[in-house]
Amino acid sequence: MIGSWLKTLHAHRAAPLVALLVSGGLLVGAWIFQYGFGYVPCQMCYWQRHAHKVVLGLAALWVVLRALGVKSGELLKWAVVVALLVSFGIAAWHMGVEYGWLEAPKSCVAGNLGTLAVDQSDPLAFLDNNIRPPACSEAVWHFLGLSMAGWNALISLISALWIATSKVK
Repeated sequence: MIGSWLKTLHAHRAAPLVALLVSGGLLVGAWIFQYGFGYVPCQMCYWQRHAHKVVLGLAALWVVLRALGVKSGELLKWAVVVALLVSFGIAAWHMGVEYGWLEAPKSCVAGNLGTLAVDQSDPLAFLDNNIRPPACSEAVWHFLGLSMAGWNALISLISALWIATSKVK
């Protein structure tokens, strides 16, 4: 049942909507972890977010142009695929750094912040502090053996492959 639903979705020009949902969901999830649970992102985390912002912009443009009747589907399809592959590449590199397989960029070396406390009487006081993000090698969360970077890599790669093989008009 799920397989036939996915085939139908794959064949009915849903690629830009899937790109919006995937990248939007990953970005919102990152914000929930940051602002809802207090996980301060490292430098490589921000790079992954930027890749998803590009995907969102391209996919939104794809939806708008298609609604206006402009035939730009193939070009935007491949632009979205490339942006998702960039997200995959950054996330895979980040995962490699977390597991000690790859070296982190120089901008990623920092100490552990623990929890970031905000003074309720002056919520902007933390801006005066010299806040250092965690090192990129410190995976602060895991689910089924994968860190957030690992999940981002997996989801970005699967999405890129799915969109690359989808039909567009």
